[in-house]
Amino acid sequence: ILRGFAFPVLCCNISFPLCFVSYRRFHTFSKVPSFRVLVCGGDGTVGWVLGALEEIRHKLVCSEPSVAILPLGTGNDLGRVLRWGAGYSGEDPYSILVSVDEADDVLMDRWTILLDAEEPAEGAENGVAEPEPPKIVQMNNYCGLGIDAELSLDFHQAREEEPGKFNSRFHNKGVYVKVGLQKISHTRNLHKDIKLQVDQHEVELPSIEGLIFINIPSWGSGADLWGSESDNRFEKPRIDDGLLEVVGVTGVVHMGQVQGGFRSGIRIAQGSYFRVTLLKPIPVQVDGEPWIQAPGQIIISAAGPKVHMLKKSKQKQKKTGSQREMKVDSMSVSEGGR
Repeated sequence: ILRGFAFPVLCCNISFPLCFVSYRRFHTFSKVPSFRVLVCGGDGTVGWVLGALEEIRHKLVCSEPSVAILPLGTGNDLGRVLRWGAGYSGEDPYSILVSVDEADDVLMDRWTILLDAEEPAEGAENGVAEPEPPKIVQMNNYCGLGIDAELSLDFHQAREEEPGKFNSRFHNKGVYVKVGLQKISHTRNLHKDIKLQVDQHEVELPSIEGLIFINIPSWGSGADLWGSESDNRFEKPRIDDGLLEVVGVTGVVHMGQVQGGFRSGIRIAQGSYFRVTLLKPIPVQVDGEPWIQAPGQIIISAAGPKVHMLKKSKQKQKKTGSQREMKVDSMSVSEGGR
């Protein structure tokens, strides 16, 4: 217990145990009137916890606890945006809890993605092919189609084949670079294989190999895909404005230039409702989780209420008491609850 706040700490890299831990932790704090959550993991872990929180919030006295991040993933784009850093580098646990206590509460949009494939599912019984049922996923950071998702898919498959080797951010990024170099000479025509509708208006796509919807100003381990230049066509992006930015990339070289800070993506659109028509199977990734999506429709829209996140304060940490005082406070709370 630190200055009146209780912190459930959720840390796991396996989806099923994580969901179980999330529900159990939230149930433990169901009667606490005010608490904050510290998620120890990557952006995918944060997404799982936000999903669990959304499902169980009606059972909590504190229905909208704010979420902080101890970044333990590879890219940690959401952690970067909220000032928690590019990764954990051995900070003292007590100082981290103080930072969580002093962090600023901010709102963030979440998005629902409806995937409605028109192509029949393979392996249907009795030889009768049936369409795949629509699938719904939640997005916090970004959604990519084309070359961006293809690189994520290749990385994901390499990690599944040899999971023991993927135990450091440095190695993981090295694999991404290797996969990208193998695809520099590949030619694709994504703009001919998809159609884009933004807020009921058809948008003509330029010659691109990747289309990316971004909710936060960090992509690919900290790159600014949208760019900082002013543009009279669009509003200045924010994580709570109810809008997504749509950006195109022309290939692996362009992506490398963006990540190196030499270029930005191609600004295409900004809106709150999107319909993408896939004319052929296309690699898709949502917050780093990739797959091949069959031809059909992808609809992206706002996912209900905004979520409360914690942004690390720029101010120097206040002197909130020594570790010994914190332990005494914890003992007092425990004894009072016996």
